[in-house]
Amino acid sequence: MTLVTMLPLGAPVEAAFPVLSCYNDHHHLFRIAAEADVLVLQGLMLRRFPRLGQLGKRLVMDMYDPFVFEAYPQLDLTTAEGRAQLVELWDIQNEQMDQADFFICASERQRDMYLGHFCALGRLQPEISGRDPGFRSLIDVVPFGVQDVSPVHSGQPALRGVVPGIGNDDTILLWGGGIWDWFDPLTVIRAVAEVARMRSDVKLVFLGTKPPNPELAEMSMTARARALSDELGLTGSHVFFNEGWVPYSRRQDYLLESDVGISSHFDALETRFAFRTRVLDYFWAGLPVLTTEGDSMAEQVERLGLGRVLPYGSVEAWTGAILEMAEDRAERGDIRFRILAHREALRWSVVARPLVAYCLAPWMTPRPVWSVSGAYGHKFRPAWSRAWARVARAWREGGPRLLVRKSAGYVLPRLPVAK
Repeated sequence: MTLVTMLPLGAPVEAAFPVLSCYNDHHHLFRIAAEADVLVLQGLMLRRFPRLGQLGKRLVMDMYDPFVFEAYPQLDLTTAEGRAQLVELWDIQNEQMDQADFFICASERQRDMYLGHFCALGRLQPEISGRDPGFRSLIDVVPFGVQDVSPVHSGQPALRGVVPGIGNDDTILLWGGGIWDWFDPLTVIRAVAEVARMRSDVKLVFLGTKPPNPELAEMSMTARARALSDELGLTGSHVFFNEGWVPYSRRQDYLLESDVGISSHFDALETRFAFRTRVLDYFWAGLPVLTTEGDSMAEQVERLGLGRVLPYGSVEAWTGAILEMAEDRAERGDIRFRILAHREALRWSVVARPLVAYCLAPWMTPRPVWSVSGAYGHKFRPAWSRAWARVARAWREGGPRLLVRKSAGYVLPRLPVAK
């Protein structure tokens, strides 16, 4: 097995298999793919590198991230440009759901949604149902998992006694990931302001502020969270923003020094089908979870008693839950016991079984006699129009330098591969 990233590797990665970067070297990507039996792809890879779908390999598409739904809070859908970008994302999703042989998603809720989409695409073929009435051979659940080995602190302090304002005996609430536009950190910050009126030992830490992908800009919700914390006088005393991104190899130190894991979001389409990988990190470290209702992780937390599930946007509910967790160490211990029991079923060696089985004996699923991939984009906007819109956007955002880089990124993956 080989893992390939299209981003630069900041440092060598310790793994039982090669981890390679093909940053700015698309031909290297194609040479690696040509030697593989199965390609596991995610996101926009087929659109960026269409040749990957032309190598005659069995294709697995990882659909855990419903990127179309994430676009709604990010795009200005009142403009023609915003709507065109959304249409293109629809087109990309249809394209990959047409081309791949096997699909994995993060939850049964997601799987239900995708099965409906596959039905509309004509991929629920009779040849599959005869031997597989549940269509697990087309799409199965392989969520994100936790390491089989329990986390161990490196011995190098990360928060307590290191970050000014965080003491050894404080109760640390950890927001263990980015502050994306579909999350609701504002309600949590307002709740911490209320808690601070009653006790000074509760500290909220945002673990990451900028996306780990250097090509992505900081999201607007990050600036809004900072502004609210500043306005309420909490920054540096009760609310802390970690600049940049915590190295993967050190994330366990931050988790193990924290007391409660936090996840808060809005009542939106993205929430309904989201799978919060940060919550799995909380489970891995045995952290009680405070989360907003509405997603599949909240269902686990509520059903198994792994923390508290709170109403959307309720400062009062969040304030009460934070105080309860800060005051009742015994309850936190009971929750931790339940989490550690549940964690066994979340280990990678368990959750990845359907994907491992496919890779050991890959199959090709029947295709429909028609294809609707591209129907949305081509119906509303011809290809030349969409290409011109991308050119204009690159020129407007970065001038000739960005235009040249974007053009190279489009053309180079489509050039013939050297034998």
